[in-house]
Amino acid sequence: MADEIAEVFRAFDAQLRPTAGDRERVAAEKAAVVRALAGSGAPVLRVIETGAWAHDTAVRGLSALDLVVVLDGARPRSAARARDLLGASVTASQRDDTGTGGVRLTPAFEVPGPSAESDLVVIPDSAGRWVRHRPGARGVLLSRIDDDGALRMLVRLLLAWKYRSAPGISSYYLETVAIRQTLQQRSFSPLWDLCWIWESLAADGLVPVADPSSPGGSRSIRPAASIARAIEAQFALERAASSARGAVNASLDDDLDRVGSYLQALFGEQFPPL
Repeated sequence: MADEIAEVFRAFDAQLRPTAGDRERVAAEKAAVVRALAGSGAPVLRVIETGAWAHDTAVRGLSALDLVVVLDGARPRSAARARDLLGASVTASQRDDTGTGGVRLTPAFEVPGPSAESDLVVIPDSAGRWVRHRPGARGVLLSRIDDDGALRMLVRLLLAWKYRSAPGISSYYLETVAIRQTLQQRSFSPLWDLCWIWESLAADGLVPVADPSSPGGSRSIRPAASIARAIEAQFALERAASSARGAVNASLDDDLDRVGSYLQALFGEQFPPL
């Protein structure tokens, strides 16, 4: 039973993974964005790819291409003003015909002082506050703790659910939650991993979680851009926790049909039958 369930999750994960052609189109889109930024007049120092495509957790056709744009000069007090510095190139790059969920540009500024020669920058968080950030740290952490690909698959499964049922939840937040789960308990079953994550989040009420890849390892990551959006996602989260627990109980009863029904309720009819 456990082997059959694990195999069907692997089959679904294979559906979620971008193809080589998708990655070629994303690389071409990134190059086009960099050219657009160079010609936009914005004081761009460098562009750093981050997010799901850089971390190998992208969901085909849904995950956005995330680019951190490091700008020269003094950091404005308003994050909205920093986004304005990117100008028309932001709009020009937000196209959905590349096999991604569009392009998301995040303005960043170097941290002055002794750390200026490192990769430390400041970016706006989901609430528009400036926070310190190392764009490459998350990818390094994933590589260190995900030697068998189970964590990245768990992240893709969470993102696939999010895009279908709870788009207001931050993808970075869900990735952080998956990392926390892996650090606490080595993965042995994607079904149990998902159940524990959803039940924990439902019980805690989508509280901020510490980002182990942030400078100092303690910066809190908010679940959504606003409290209202987090509240909106709570019902979908509770329903996911209930369905996942139902699938776990059905698996303990050796009832594959019920397991499959619960998993299709979570991920849609594209989830392979058991």
